Amino acid sequence: MFRFHEIRDRILAIRLPADTKARIGHLIRASESPLGFTAIAGFGLAVLMVGHLLLRTPDTAPDEEPNVPDVATQMPPSVEGYAQVEEDAPPPAPTEKQYSLKRNETLIGLLQRADIPSVTAHRMVANLRDVTNLRKLQRGQEVRITTDADGNVEELRMRDSFDAEAVVYAKGDSFKAERQDITTISLTHLVEGEITDSLYLSAQRAGLPTKVIVDLIRLMSFDVDFEREIRTGDTFQVYFERQYAPDFGDMQEGQLLQVKLGLRKRMLEANYFIDAAGDADYFDGEGKSTRKALMKTPLDVTVVTSNYGRRKHPVLGYTRMHKGVDFRARTGTPIMAAGDGVVERASRYGSYGNYIRIRHNGTYKTAYAHLSRYGKGIKSGARVKQGQVIGYAGATGRVSAAHLHYEVMMNDKQVNPLTLDLPTGRELRGTDLEVFASQRTQLLADILQIQTQRSYIMQAGALGPAPNTLDDAAQVQGTDR
Repeated sequence: MFRFHEIRDRILAIRLPADTKARIGHLIRASESPLGFTAIAGFGLAVLMVGHLLLRTPDTAPDEEPNVPDVATQMPPSVEGYAQVEEDAPPPAPTEKQYSLKRNETLIGLLQRADIPSVTAHRMVANLRDVTNLRKLQRGQEVRITTDADGNVEELRMRDSFDAEAVVYAKGDSFKAERQDITTISLTHLVEGEITDSLYLSAQRAGLPTKVIVDLIRLMSFDVDFEREIRTGDTFQVYFERQYAPDFGDMQEGQLLQVKLGLRKRMLEANYFIDAAGDADYFDGEGKSTRKALMKTPLDVTVVTSNYGRRKHPVLGYTRMHKGVDFRARTGTPIMAAGDGVVERASRYGSYGNYIRIRHNGTYKTAYAHLSRYGKGIKSGARVKQGQVIGYAGATGRVSAAHLHYEVMMNDKQVNPLTLDLPTGRELRGTDLEVFASQRTQLLADILQIQTQRSYIMQAGALGPAPNTLDDAAQVQGTDR
C-alpha cells in the first residue's frame, strides 16, 4: 500500500488544475482512520491515473523530425469533399444549466423560467412524481437541466437527498424517471476538547458540527444532567463517521462511533454496536446499554386502580381525562425513581398534593403525586438513581384514598406509561459480547493512532493555520493513513 507522502508526491508531480488539487486535499483532511484513508488513497490514485492519461503529451525523440502531414495530400479534391468533412463533424455538445428554486416557486414554474415548453415541463414533472416527493421541495433546491443544440431537453437532475438524486431523461418521444445513487466515500473524524463553559459551546469551538453535538447530548442525557453536572475542566472526545460526495464536494455527518465524557467524578463511555440480530445501540466499555429503561411501575405493588384515559373522577363526579396511572399503595409505601435523572420539582402542586417531577433526558420526564412525604435529600436539583426511594405514598391533594398517581411525559406531553415503548437497558452476552469487545479494541487502537499522529505533528511544529493547499494538507495530515 502507498504511504501518504508517496501519494502526495505523485499528486504534486502532475499538472492538475488548482481546484482539483484543492478538492483532493480537502478529502485527505476529512478522514483520520486507517480504513477511511484507504478509501481516500484509492480515490486519489484513480484521479491520478485519469489525469495522467488526459494531460500526457506524446513523446518525441530528440533527433526525429516532427511528423507533419502533407498539406497537399490532405486537401479535399473537390467541393463534394468539403461537404463530406462537414457531414463527419461531431454534433454540438449538449448544454447543462443549473437553476435554483425561488421562494414560492413550483418546479413547473422553474422549468418555464428555463424556457422549457409547457407541455414538456408537465410531462417531466408527471414522471418525477413517481420517484420523488415534489411537495417537499424547498427554496434553493438546485435543478440541473441538459439540452441539445435545438433546445430540446435531454435530461434533468435534482439532488433531493445527500446520496441520491431524481433523474428524468428523454427516451424517444417520451420521458422516463428514476433514482440514481450518488457516489460517496465513508470517512471518520475525531474531535477532542475541554469544557470551558457549556458542552455545546466548547464542542462547537473545537470544530464539532452542530448535528453531532445534538446527537451527543441526546445520547448522553440518560446519564448526565447537562445543566448542573457539567463543570469547567471536564473533557469530551467524539469519534464519528461522515460521508463525502466527491462529485459535489460536500460532506454529511453520520453515526457517532464512540463518545467519552470525562466528568469530575466519573468517566462515561458509549460505543456504537450492531448485534447479531441487527439491532443497533450504544454500550459502555463492559457491554451494558447506555440507554436506561424507565420503570413502568415505580413501586413494588403493581395493582392498577385507574388506567390512563377518560374516566369519571372519584371526587369531582364528572368525566375527565386521566393523564396517568393510579397504583394501589397504602400510606407510607416506598416510591422509587423510574430512572436516572434530576429532580425538577419536589413540592406541593395543587390537586396533585405532594408532588415530584424528574427529568430523565431531553425527551422523558416522570411525575409522582399524592405523596405523604419526600425521601431523604429529595429536592429540586437533586440527582437520583433508578430504583432510589424518592418518597412515600399518601393521600395528599384531591383524592379519596391513598394511592400513587404516576405520569410519564414524552416531549412534555403525558403518555400512557403502561403501553409506551421505552428504550430498554440491556447487557450484551455470549458471542455478541465477544464481537463487541473485539470491535471496541480496534476502535480504541484507531483513536490512539490518531492521537499519536497528532502529538507527533505538534511536537514537530508542523501545525499552523488551516491548510489551504494540497501540499499544506499533506504536511498536517501526513501521518494519517
